[in-house]
Amino acid sequence: MNGEIPQDRTDTGELDPARRAAFAQKLLRALAAYCPGSRAELRGSLALGTADAYSDIDIAWTVPDDRFDACLDAVPEVLGAVVPLDSLRTDPDSQNSRERRLLFAAFRGLPLFWRVDLEVAWRVDPEVASAPVAGRPGPDRGDPAAHGDDWSRLASALANAVAATKAVLRGQPRNARGLLERGFRRIGAPDDVSGRWCADIRRLAEEAAGREPDLRPLADRVLSLAESHRAQLMWWTFPAGVRERVDELVLAGRNIQAVGVMRESGIEPRPELHECVEVLDGRHRALADRMPLPDRPDVDTMAAAARALPRDPVAVEAVWDGDTRGWIVVLTAVLAGPWESVVLDGFRIGAAGTGEAARTGRELAKRLGVPFRFASPDEPDEDAPRWWDARH
Repeated sequence: MNGEIPQDRTDTGELDPARRAAFAQKLLRALAAYCPGSRAELRGSLALGTADAYSDIDIAWTVPDDRFDACLDAVPEVLGAVVPLDSLRTDPDSQNSRERRLLFAAFRGLPLFWRVDLEVAWRVDPEVASAPVAGRPGPDRGDPAAHGDDWSRLASALANAVAATKAVLRGQPRNARGLLERGFRRIGAPDDVSGRWCADIRRLAEEAAGREPDLRPLADRVLSLAESHRAQLMWWTFPAGVRERVDELVLAGRNIQAVGVMRESGIEPRPELHECVEVLDGRHRALADRMPLPDRPDVDTMAAAARALPRDPVAVEAVWDGDTRGWIVVLTAVLAGPWESVVLDGFRIGAAGTGEAARTGRELAKRLGVPFRFASPDEPDEDAPRWWDARH
């Protein structure tokens, strides 16, 4: 990474824990460097090792008592020097606290899920603990006077929308419903959450931006976040029985029936075909470790099929094809007079790449006594020149 924090072009980006960890470490170093004698450390799930792809970043910054105000004032500059800030808000429960403040920071170009919750707290040097600093009262944790009201309910509602998105993606629709209901109540809008998560999140974001136009950029980021996770949000819109049935059909290889179950699930409005196909693709990825291994193409079977063709093959050619589940390398028999390509079998391409397909193709060609050709073995190319193109 050359020391730079990579920034996403969208609000979701690639939720790579290594990227988040590098970002968090830069923040810790920047905070500690600003105030010698302070301590910046991770808290929460990142510190405990229980974080998932959607976890935010909790940081505790403990500063000397006499630097508390200066450190608070420097937070925007210190954080913004790592990655430019999009927003910085203070938790109203600690807004006037003289012992601790909780700040919420979102960063430009980084996923909204990676919000930083920064607690700035002061500590008294033990050697001078008995000598209070002039003008500094004692600890005020729990003091109602620490509360403030200089905050935007609408910005908080947008934070609820992000948290609700995260809850749905974690498979916690009940938590998501509560978050959205509280978000709607914060802005005085009807809190009738439908469970069509994309639509509910979109409505909350639009309501907030409509009431406070300055929040339009943040609302647009929330809308982009929901849209980029549309298939996963749609999945959790279906009733539990429908989800179970769809997964059964996917594992049985009955994709068309799985789409039919989704479209006839009874939710309104009825899901569009393209939405169901997107959900289906997501279920294939989610269930990959439970999917039965496909039968691998057999050279003897393919050779027998090729010899049974009305004309003798003049070549074996590997060509690219694909579907909603990914790329496939298809082995074909090439016939001449006129030119024709007959599919013999195919290899679904995963992390192992095209090596097995190429090896099998070469063995089959040797068995048939004809050349083997694979025009684009390194990357998918459905428009690569065919055998007959190369003959001219």
